Amino acid sequence: MQVITVSTSAGQTRYYLAKDDGTPVEPVLQYLKFRDNGGAARNTLRLTCIFLKHYFTYLDKRVLRWQAVTIDDLADFLAWLKYPRIEEKVIPLNLEPKYRAETINAILDTVLAFYHYEYLRGGLGNDVSERLVTFIKSPHGAYRSFLDGIADRRRTKRYLLRLPTPKHVLRTVTKEDVEAVMKACVNIRDYFLMYLLFETGMRIGEALSLWLEDFDISDRQIRIVDRGEMENLAEIKTVSSPRTLDCTDDLMEVFTEYICYFHTESTPTNHVFVKIQGNNAGKAMNYTDVDNLFRQIRRKTGIYITPHMFRHTSLSMLNSAGWEPELLRKRAGHKNIYTTLNTYVHPSEEEVTAAFEEAAERFRLSGKEAEE
Repeated sequence: MQVITVSTSAGQTRYYLAKDDGTPVEPVLQYLKFRDNGGAARNTLRLTCIFLKHYFTYLDKRVLRWQAVTIDDLADFLAWLKYPRIEEKVIPLNLEPKYRAETINAILDTVLAFYHYEYLRGGLGNDVSERLVTFIKSPHGAYRSFLDGIADRRRTKRYLLRLPTPKHVLRTVTKEDVEAVMKACVNIRDYFLMYLLFETGMRIGEALSLWLEDFDISDRQIRIVDRGEMENLAEIKTVSSPRTLDCTDDLMEVFTEYICYFHTESTPTNHVFVKIQGNNAGKAMNYTDVDNLFRQIRRKTGIYITPHMFRHTSLSMLNSAGWEPELLRKRAGHKNIYTTLNTYVHPSEEEVTAAFEEAAERFRLSGKEAEE
């Protein structure tokens, strides 16, 4: 099976899953149309197609009909995702999982959403996805709140088929490393892109979606506008992404210098970031160009850096500066405040150490000072 990329009559990029003979996998095609009509982002459609490719490949290997799978089959699929080489005659001694637990859970979520859709449209007699979800009252141990027994405790969704995921430390870079990365840039466009990502914390897709008129130099503001899918495949991630970001005079000066140098009357696009060499010079910069740029920067500096690490660094610095969570949520373009709280509102190890040193006197026992 393979994921096929196509262009629609409206000029949009879309995907479908094809069998080995080239014919579409019909249920997947129908589901992708449903998600597309529901406003799912292009990249979401691409990942959905890739994830369902894994599932239908598994069904082919097990000679299973998708309409007749059981909960045990889905559990076996989860194990197959983790160790797809386990059935080979010769396997390495130190067999490592092929995918991270988060990726496997995301694939399984997509499969369950596919089954829920089929159930709702009448394609299945029972909802497999619902049988794998249960709702429990949040446990609170021996503690009883003031309103316990008056108000019901919040019911939490629990998945019966899910891999445990480790808590990942947010990856950021130091200000010194940011300066080293920017010094390694060989042109004003790359320098401006790094500076923009660091100061504003915007997503790379948002940066590639910027048009010249989105910059208000006098008010030192940048507007992030949802224009749908664009020529370079950049797009806004969520309905909360459109927003206005305040920035510094220094950033606006670099922006002015950049557009004076690379944006001329002959530039065929209104996108801020453009290709600057080759046959496509002047056209909108895309994700592949950004990947190549960051690969070069990593080789040149020895510093591991990605566009999203700039975002984490910028927003974490604002949190350390005392920004309220709601301000951070607005700056980040998050739909849900809990995303902001769980991602950025947390103390660093240095902050925990400093706070403990301030409170250390409270732990001194009477008479201890005399013994010393």
